[in-house]
Amino acid sequence: MPSSIIHCLIISDRQIWLIAAGLIAVDLLVFMIPIVPVLAAYVLVARPAWFKEFIDDVYDRTGSH
Repeated sequence: MPSSIIHCLIISDRQIWLIAAGLIAVDLLVFMIPIVPVLAAYVLVARPAWFKEFIDDVYDRTGSH
């Protein structure tokens, strides 16, 4: 590895603390967003093909028993 690449891979203590604080902030923000209702609204409004295939697959598995 060239020394410039190795130099870029070294992270200072300040950068580690900033990354850790950023991860915590993102986690708190995502926790506040109601993901399940947003996904349910998307499925109801957009009716994506992947969801229909998923439901068909679920019923195919349960119907074969």
